[in-house]
Amino acid sequence: MKKESVFYFDAHEVLEVHPASLGDDLIDWGLQVIMAPLAWEKTKGEGIKVAVLDTGVDFNHRDLQQNIRDVIDFTGSRHGALDVNGHGTHVAGIVAAVDNQIGMIGVAPEAELYCAKVLSDTGGGNIENIIKGIRWAIAHQVDIINMSLGTSVEPSNDLHEAIKLATNQGIIIICATGNNNGPVCWPAAYNETIAVSAMNNRYERAEFSNYGIKNEIIAPGVNILSTYKNGTYAKLSGTSMATPIISGSAALFVSYYKKLYGKRPTVQEVHQALLDATVDLGKEGKDEYFGAGLINLAKLLNL
Repeated sequence: MKKESVFYFDAHEVLEVHPASLGDDLIDWGLQVIMAPLAWEKTKGEGIKVAVLDTGVDFNHRDLQQNIRDVIDFTGSRHGALDVNGHGTHVAGIVAAVDNQIGMIGVAPEAELYCAKVLSDTGGGNIENIIKGIRWAIAHQVDIINMSLGTSVEPSNDLHEAIKLATNQGIIIICATGNNNGPVCWPAAYNETIAVSAMNNRYERAEFSNYGIKNEIIAPGVNILSTYKNGTYAKLSGTSMATPIISGSAALFVSYYKKLYGKRPTVQEVHQALLDATVDLGKEGKDEYFGAGLINLAKLLNL
């Protein structure tokens, strides 16, 4: 009998929790090293729809509320789509926290967020709810799906089919490799998704970050500041945090491309653009620890 795939968000360490009165918009170290402030001179991701499939979202958070377009709960939580865990809110903020002179700024601060609770309030999940989340995102015609979640057991083909359905409709799917210092987990291991690993501020692979031939790109994922539950902010670590940096980067690219060419780029064009816009780390060329390298938004937008 095949072992059932149990999905979970990447185990993360809550390093610090900050009150809601964090002050002026902070640009986290992770956004500095990928050159996000330079990219914002060209685009802030306006109008690009990003679905975050996670533990829900704090939809009342003042650094997110303006960009949230829809929320839904597939888990039957008594809290509905509200994130009482904190993980989903943190991920959503990295993608698109509002540029509003309070708290912090997301990679694509004018992108639109569609947040589906597919993981329980304690962080566990099943394949059925994740598939429902993907189908919901398809119905909303999103541009990008962020999945900072995974399983070490290969799922049934149903999930793969849902992912293929989404990518065939032009949706870019970006997934975390996982935090076990082992092989890339699913759904990041599927060819249709973009697999993201995490690095620290010394440009080293984070010690927990999964690796392998499917590892495609690396982004900051240690001590990352973002929005958190109950209107607060927190610093977390995990490939979960690196993944929305790439999702936000993809949103900037899609927005910029649409301005230039008047149409949406294909999944393949976005995928290749991200890999081409990297700074090589580790062994020369693509390798199993860093993938193609660290995303660089100046290269991505030809700045």
